[in-house]
Amino acid sequence: MDFTQFKTTYHISLDPQQEEAVQAVEGPVLLLAVPGSGKTTVLVTRLGYLTHGAGIPPEHILTMTYTVSAARDMKARYAALFGGEEGEKLAFHTINAVCARIIRYYERVFGRSAFKLLEDGGGKNALLGELYKAQTGEFATEGILKNLQSAITYAKNQMLTGEALEGMEVEGMEFAPFFQAYNQALRQRRQMDFDDQMVYALQILRKYPQVLAAIQKRYRYFCVDEAQDTSKIQHTILRLLAGEGGNLFLVGDEDQSIYGFRAACPQALTGFDRDYPQAKVLFLERNYRSARPIVAAADKFIQNNRDRRPKHMIATQGDGPAVREIPVYDRQSQYRYLCKAAADCSVETAVLYRDNDSALPLIDLLDRTGIPYRCRQMDGSFFTSRVVRDLTDLIRLAQNPVDGERFLSLYYKLGAGISKALAQEAVRQGAEKDVPPLEYLIASPKTSPWSKRQCKALQTHLNNLLTDPGDKAVYRMVHFMGYGDYLQERGGDLHKAEILEALGAAQPSPAALLRRLEELEQVARSGSGPADCPFVLSTIHSSKGLEYQRVLLMDVADGIFPRSVPSGDAGEEEREVYEEERRLFYVGMTRAKGSLGVFTFRKGGLSSTFARELFPPKKPEQKKVRPAKPLAQPNREEVAARQARYASGVRLVHRTFGPGVITARTGDIATVSFDSGMDKRLSLSTALRMGQLALE
Repeated sequence: MDFTQFKTTYHISLDPQQEEAVQAVEGPVLLLAVPGSGKTTVLVTRLGYLTHGAGIPPEHILTMTYTVSAARDMKARYAALFGGEEGEKLAFHTINAVCARIIRYYERVFGRSAFKLLEDGGGKNALLGELYKAQTGEFATEGILKNLQSAITYAKNQMLTGEALEGMEVEGMEFAPFFQAYNQALRQRRQMDFDDQMVYALQILRKYPQVLAAIQKRYRYFCVDEAQDTSKIQHTILRLLAGEGGNLFLVGDEDQSIYGFRAACPQALTGFDRDYPQAKVLFLERNYRSARPIVAAADKFIQNNRDRRPKHMIATQGDGPAVREIPVYDRQSQYRYLCKAAADCSVETAVLYRDNDSALPLIDLLDRTGIPYRCRQMDGSFFTSRVVRDLTDLIRLAQNPVDGERFLSLYYKLGAGISKALAQEAVRQGAEKDVPPLEYLIASPKTSPWSKRQCKALQTHLNNLLTDPGDKAVYRMVHFMGYGDYLQERGGDLHKAEILEALGAAQPSPAALLRRLEELEQVARSGSGPADCPFVLSTIHSSKGLEYQRVLLMDVADGIFPRSVPSGDAGEEEREVYEEERRLFYVGMTRAKGSLGVFTFRKGGLSSTFARELFPPKKPEQKKVRPAKPLAQPNREEVAARQARYASGVRLVHRTFGPGVITARTGDIATVSFDSGMDKRLSLSTALRMGQLALE
């Protein structure tokens, strides 16, 4: 049947761009689909048109998806539109599943047995932990194992060899020797991991042309969903399967490529017509999800990326509220705001963030106040990370200064200039006399005068640490006890220390912080919330493909989100990382249907390049504010009456520093965050007597 008959028979309603895509049957086709443009509907409808309109047997069509759940969903949607019996003849698989089938076909044809698949889980972690200890002498934490698995996946999907592989570092160690040892161990055990399925399938296709020919005889039309998330090795396999001029239909959007850590290759989309000169490049640019202001803001924002196709997202929904800036003083203010929003939530609301660590202080606050929320189960990588482990070990060392094992794991991270031999002697000799290692070092003639001073300072800090509130204790360890310097010297990430400090703000002591961390780890691992709870917490990665009535983007600050901002002379790699950060933010923005809010911070050091793009600073209006006249005869009662009006949150104007807002007040002392970015602590009584202040 022709296309008109097809639409009538199956009650198909599409826009012109969608119709063009559905009818693109032959040759290589790239369909670039903006968020909310109905790409899955188009892909499923095109499958129906291939079978019913173009007369192609369903057995000749192979559709590949990014996840198993997406394959199931697409199959169900096809069955709902065109019938389940025919849908059973269509193949819906992930690319990994296709590779597994290639390996099984090879086994049948050649009578050989492939390596056994090492399932992701305990067996793989045990092997990684064993190899990590052999190379470093240390036990691998859950976070380290997770990072090693990510690096292995990245290396295999990017097909890294030589210098590119040699240049990788993971957890402060050279990755290439570890990677080689891991692959050798798998071969010795006659095992392959999940990513090896693609490595071996590609080798089979290249080495045995009869296998490739058999697959190409079976499947003549290849469709790929979420093509921006596929990797270099996956695109290489797809190109072999489809052939140079084959029927390959890719659906994706380089602007939504956010899995660089898994080796996603958006360049395959931007260079598609170079790889396939006869290719068609089509667009779906109409957004059917979000209100007009959200679409306009998101489209303008993503235009600032360079490595993308020239396209625009067009709104089809009506007007709604403008994208809202939510200015708060600091991250603690943000958590309190969100806690109140959760308590008052009656509309489906998603709080989105870059990584799970960002959500922990909010989860902690919601859990302690008993406010319901929904959140996916998290892993425990934060709680077992090297940074958190070191800082909690420091607290435990303060509680038990004679703990030699902990001292040996920490001494070289505290900048005291202690040699390994002297540290071991201090632990050994100190244990015999029940003397803390630091005391032994202070008394030892082998310790240099400088190191003695450092050890005395550390001992004082450890003593005082136990009387600090939780957040002050973390700040002391990072900024005064040398641990922050140790991290920065090794290119470490202070982000986890900042999260730990935020968690400590609610705890009266380091001991209370340790107890709360144990409780919070169980809360995070179990996930939380009734299915009908409208307040949702999610990483942006986990929210991809979903939509919410209201979205709030949290922790939008340079160094957090985006994780880094390139300098003017930044290299290509640094710029690519930044562009992915922008794509991630764009994906977060486009999850919103009705309203979108973005948190910004007034506290110095928490500025955001992304926020400035969304909310360009307005030129300050030249208000003529007449400062209060100095009191001719200072009167205590009159000053006190004026003081009462200067509460936290009140805006004021200072004769010298200009407009600002009171962010905190203790007695006569007010902390003022001025619009210029400067923070000042002022004596209100003095400033009022001198005529320096006026209410705005």
